[in-house]
Amino acid sequence: MLKFVRVMAGADPSFEAHLNGVTSVFLKAFPFNEPYIEKITRYATGENPPRCEAVLLAATRANKILGFSVSFYFADLKAAYLDYIASDPARSARGIGGAIYEMTRDDQRKRGARRFFLDSLPDEPGPLVHDELLPESRRRLAFYERFGARPVIGTAYERTATPSNLGDGNMLLCDAMGSEKPMSRKFLRSVVERIMLAKNGLDAADPLVAGLLKSIVDDPVRVRAPRYMTPPKKLPTLNRPIDIVVTSGESPTIEHSPFKGYYERPSRVAAVRRALEGLPVSEHKPESWGREHILAVHDRRMVKFLEETSERLPDKRIVYPEIFPIRFPDRLPRNFEMRAGYFCIDTSTPLTNAVYPAARRAVDAVLTGAKLVRTATAPWCYVVVRPPGHHAERRAFGGFCYFNNAAVAAHYLSASGKKVAILDIDHHHGNGMQDIFYERSDVLTVSIHGHPEETYPFFAGFDDERGRGPGEGFNRNYPIRPGVDDAGYLTVLARALRRIEVFKPDYLIVSLGVDIMKGDPTGHFFVTGDGMRRIGDAIGRSRCRTLIVQEGGYNLANLRRGVREFLLGFAVGHETASAL
Repeated sequence: MLKFVRVMAGADPSFEAHLNGVTSVFLKAFPFNEPYIEKITRYATGENPPRCEAVLLAATRANKILGFSVSFYFADLKAAYLDYIASDPARSARGIGGAIYEMTRDDQRKRGARRFFLDSLPDEPGPLVHDELLPESRRRLAFYERFGARPVIGTAYERTATPSNLGDGNMLLCDAMGSEKPMSRKFLRSVVERIMLAKNGLDAADPLVAGLLKSIVDDPVRVRAPRYMTPPKKLPTLNRPIDIVVTSGESPTIEHSPFKGYYERPSRVAAVRRALEGLPVSEHKPESWGREHILAVHDRRMVKFLEETSERLPDKRIVYPEIFPIRFPDRLPRNFEMRAGYFCIDTSTPLTNAVYPAARRAVDAVLTGAKLVRTATAPWCYVVVRPPGHHAERRAFGGFCYFNNAAVAAHYLSASGKKVAILDIDHHHGNGMQDIFYERSDVLTVSIHGHPEETYPFFAGFDDERGRGPGEGFNRNYPIRPGVDDAGYLTVLARALRRIEVFKPDYLIVSLGVDIMKGDPTGHFFVTGDGMRRIGDAIGRSRCRTLIVQEGGYNLANLRRGVREFLLGFAVGHETASAL
């Protein structure tokens, strides 16, 4: 689990170890600028640059520092500046850098920032530019552009050498943080003045700063158009729109502490919405469903406990499980907050008064989608839910999952003796479905996932777990070691689909996780966008009435592309198979 800590003397219990880890990563990434380490130490011990607050965040996993960021917050301007960001060069292509950027930006947004600025070396020839660095600079600018940060143009910023940029020209990038409001000249001048003061100790009276501020003449300020966007592929012609159901509302929303676990965020739903832009979709409003569908697959006491959190936890209160009943599992704690560990499998899944209504909304959405498929209103349907569900077991929640959405839908669809297959293609094992249906033969559970020796939830997902009693032979796991690519994944998928074909289900439920893609901070696979389309195509050819339920995927750019490619692939595969 990737976690974040603010490295700050007096507030961080592992301050020395974390500061040493940050220093180590810095020297690997920036061996030419060793003097900056002294600044990092000062910032971490509470010594701020003039007129701003310095924030040192570190990304950790298993007590190891994987990367860090140094950012400044200008409270009166409601703006922030990213001074340094780096991930361990030995762990490239794992999505750590993107996770650090997003976490730093989110942290500054919570402080009050409405614009997020940073420097980057220019991506085109010019004064103070080293041509041999242009390829890497272009890759870096493309990286930031994916997050919405683009260069400010029409100023002398990139032609100005300062002590902090070691004589190189730097472009000033602005991340509008979702705002479409133009940036005024006055505001940018104030921000640049403050950046020069924080980084170099130079105020507006200094000739270098005065000349730089004078060069900012456009009002509103111009920001360069996107340069590195991949041209959209031509959409295939579909016979019918894609039927979708999206969780209704996000208020109140489940909040997480990044210091407990980074990944599951409200912005994931917005990312999926962007993935659907331009696609032919038919959106259906979620209906309201009763608790009986949840109680059919979950322990009544766990459901009651989650319901009580909406009444007993005050606003802004976040409870994380800390004590677990390993020795006396039959004794339910009297202390309400201690019951969290009784019903949870990890220390990273939060409880707030928003959890129960949000989890109920997710169940409403997935049952609405299941009804569309069951009544043949739609041959298949995609359901966007938050929170996800596939880690929730019969009597325990965890992995950011509270109610098992796919399992609730599977039980609903299995009525009247129908057979249901669940195919979980999230990077993490679908332990919840396995637990709930382990002794049933009418629901086949199949999971393709990272090997549990290296991947959450660690205790389940091995290939020898085949079911028990009447369910023996109706649970199949396909654990995969790190580093699998498109071809390797598709080979395993073909084996899983053959097992499903033998079962001959009336319905197929796909638990879709795009955390199998390269660059997801929780995963170890290297599946591409094209791979997601091919995976969707292969599953779509199964000729089953299908419900697709969104699970994981924590790199927002991957989430947008992966969902889009999978759905298009599935749609084409399904229509191709139906025409045969």
